[in-house]
Amino acid sequence: MRSPGRARPRSWSRPAAARERRLDRARYDDVVEPAATSDYDASAEAYAAYVARREQGGVAGDPLGILGPLLELLGDVAGQTVLDAGCGEGYLARVLAARGARVTGLDLAPSLIARARERTPDGSIAYELADLSKPLPAHEGRFDAVASYLVLNDVDEYRGFAATLARSLRPGGRMVLALNNPYGAVVRGHVQDYFATGTVSPYRALWAAGVRVHHRHRTLEEYLDAFLDAGLVLAKLADLPYADHGSALPEAHRFPRFMLLAFTTGR
Repeated sequence: MRSPGRARPRSWSRPAAARERRLDRARYDDVVEPAATSDYDASAEAYAAYVARREQGGVAGDPLGILGPLLELLGDVAGQTVLDAGCGEGYLARVLAARGARVTGLDLAPSLIARARERTPDGSIAYELADLSKPLPAHEGRFDAVASYLVLNDVDEYRGFAATLARSLRPGGRMVLALNNPYGAVVRGHVQDYFATGTVSPYRALWAAGVRVHHRHRTLEEYLDAFLDAGLVLAKLADLPYADHGSALPEAHRFPRFMLLAFTTGR
């Protein structure tokens, strides 16, 4: 991955005392009870077909250019316990398991969890129906690593999501999330005003494929604050070179459609 043009610290975190105070709030005050539903459940068949087409090219052939950089940033997972947060029908979970990880996949959509289990009939990947926006005591401190592939923009209660993922990690654990570039919401027409946080709009490409799901817009600052307030340390922010040729861009201009956020527990 390309390094940013200006030298930056290797990692960044809140001051320790403030982080601990904010962690308490993230654990209790910010975990808002969401409606336990998922857009994807009603479109499970169409979504599974969409992912199957994407999966055909393997890691190197991911048409969105996300999977390879995500795995590189996550590092060696052989023999480690890894959470696929928002696993859907198991696309990322299967890749992680093939690399030797002991994988648990959690998702809010019953139909997608059922399809994930069908794809792994030997039970080598543990799939569970769960709302990651709520505390999950049974999973706290369980995982060496957390990975999440284009889930964050789907989540209503992103602060609760960040807090739950942070608590799922063991000391010394790490997390990598792929998401739609928040600034790209303007380029792609999800919002006209970047600061119109909470705006919900259709994913047009997915709707065209019969998957009726929605994008939730937040600013990059809001996403970073959620994970930092949950006690994590930012280790890397990476813009991915997949070009977004949105209607707001002049011809031949490029803008990164996706980004990766990597965190550690800092302890």
